[in-house]
Amino acid sequence: MSECSHCNEVSASPLACGSCETIFSVSGELSPFDIFGMPPSAHVDQNKLRKRLLELQRLMHPDFHGQAGEALQSIAEHNTAELNSAFEVLSDAAQRASFLIEALGGPSESSERKMPQPFLMDVMEWNETLEELRDELPTAPLAVATRLADFRAELKIERARLIKLVLDGLEAELGASQPSAHELAHLRQSLNAVRYIDRALDEAGKLRLAAEAAAH
Repeated sequence: MSECSHCNEVSASPLACGSCETIFSVSGELSPFDIFGMPPSAHVDQNKLRKRLLELQRLMHPDFHGQAGEALQSIAEHNTAELNSAFEVLSDAAQRASFLIEALGGPSESSERKMPQPFLMDVMEWNETLEELRDELPTAPLAVATRLADFRAELKIERARLIKLVLDGLEAELGASQPSAHELAHLRQSLNAVRYIDRALDEAGKLRLAAEAAAH
C-alpha cells in the first residue's frame, strides 16, 4: 500500500485510489499482488480477492471516466486490462504458483520440464487407462462413460493433493530468509505434474462426452 499523491490517503492499489477515485498511469512492471495491494502469498482468500476486484473495476471502468478526456479514458482501459490479467493469475492456484516460483528465483515451466520421479509411474498407468478406454468405446460406450467418470474423479483428487503440496511449499519458501533453488525446482516439477493432470482431465472429459453420445 502507498500514499495517494492527490489526497494523501492510503491507496490499496497503485492503479487507483479508493478515497478520491483518482486513477494513475503507472510505468514499469507490477506484480499481480502489487496491483491488488496484497503481500505475496501462496494462499489467497478468493472471496476477498473478488470483492477487491469489483471495487477496483468500478474505480477504473472506462465508462466511469468517459467525460474526462481521451487520455484519462485510455489510462482507465489500460489499468482495467492490467487488473483483469492480475485477477486471472491470483484466482487460479496453478497460475499463482507458477508466478511465485519464478518470482522467488525458481525455474520457469519452459526451463524445467521434468515431473517428480514417483509421479511418472502414475502417468504411465493413466496413459494406459485412457488408451484402453479409447479402444473399448466403440463396443461398450456406456461402461466406458462410467469408468471415465471414476477416472476423472481420481485425477481430481490427485490434482488437489499436488496443488496443496505446491502451495504449502511456496508458503514456506516465502517465509524463508533465502529461498531454496533446489526446493523451487522440485515445486516446479510438481506443478508440471498438475499441468499433466489438467491435460489428462481435458482428454478424459472429451472422451466421456464421445462415449455418452455413442451410448445414446
